[in-house]
Amino acid sequence: MKTILLLFLLPTAIFAQIGSKVQASKTSLAGKWTNKQFGFAMILQLNADGSGMFDEEKITYTTTATTLSVKQDGETTNYKYVLQNGQLTLSGGDLDAPITFSKGEAATSTASSKPASDTPSGKSNGSSIVGTWSGNGETMIFQASGQGSYNGVGFQYSTSGNNVSITGSTGTTTLQYAVNGNYLTLSGNGTTAVLQKGTANGATSGSYGQAQGGNTGGGIDQSIVGKWCWANTSSTSSSSYNSTKCIVINGNGTYEYYAEGSISGYGGGGYGGSNSQSSDRGTWKVEGNRIHVQSQAEGYKVYSFEKRNHPKNGDPMIVIDGDTYVTYYKKAPWR
Repeated sequence: MKTILLLFLLPTAIFAQIGSKVQASKTSLAGKWTNKQFGFAMILQLNADGSGMFDEEKITYTTTATTLSVKQDGETTNYKYVLQNGQLTLSGGDLDAPITFSKGEAATSTASSKPASDTPSGKSNGSSIVGTWSGNGETMIFQASGQGSYNGVGFQYSTSGNNVSITGSTGTTTLQYAVNGNYLTLSGNGTTAVLQKGTANGATSGSYGQAQGGNTGGGIDQSIVGKWCWANTSSTSSSSYNSTKCIVINGNGTYEYYAEGSISGYGGGGYGGSNSQSSDRGTWKVEGNRIHVQSQAEGYKVYSFEKRNHPKNGDPMIVIDGDTYVTYYKKAPWR
């Protein structure tokens, strides 16, 4: 088993034990929980009287220290849950993969609301952890936004001092880190791993790797040909916000991208707002858990890439640089 993987897996049992002790004394999950990692808001509303809504469907529910039982249309589904740091993670039942909800409206992706002292791009060692780091067949990516991935598996992270806290579907692991020039050292559980900045082929990178020299590796993956979209809609009593991003991936290795957003509000006796639009085009190739893009607007870049199925309806999705795009046309789930 690889070095860094051990760093992540070994603390899991300890985390689970601590989590079970906390939950045994507090099992109330009442409130509004939101997840936006799939490009839209998935709402889980749990009322104190045992009623609620899940993905726009009426439900009733009961809880134990570790199980959330949801009854919908006469059928009961049992989910395992972990309640930690203001986040609710559900697994099992009819879910293909764990889903993490944050309380309230501000949830974006699976990231927790970080304390003000947490700094995703922390420079406590004199250099930033942000970038792509590789070694021994492993690749870790840390984005300035607080998102990252390990060999294509996504996580959230924050830094404080010389520590980096990494949150995945199984919980949170805190490691010590140090950045010295082009080398990142991670330590925890008596194990130390050293990675070098850049992708596996040696190209140095920043946030998800702006590659050097235009070395477009990989090939054309015909399974992702089609139209993929991300959308976000939110509103308050005085304003609303809509944003859409779509990518049309062509089988000849080209792509087209466009995005538009609008903000509208009411105030001062009339409506006001603004609109924005952007577009781009270029070529693409997939190489493992990375996608190489030659953009007309931004030049040559390498982003993280992953295929996922929607955990509720099974629709195929692609995740590029942490953004989740759902298929626009009907496609079979990924196998």
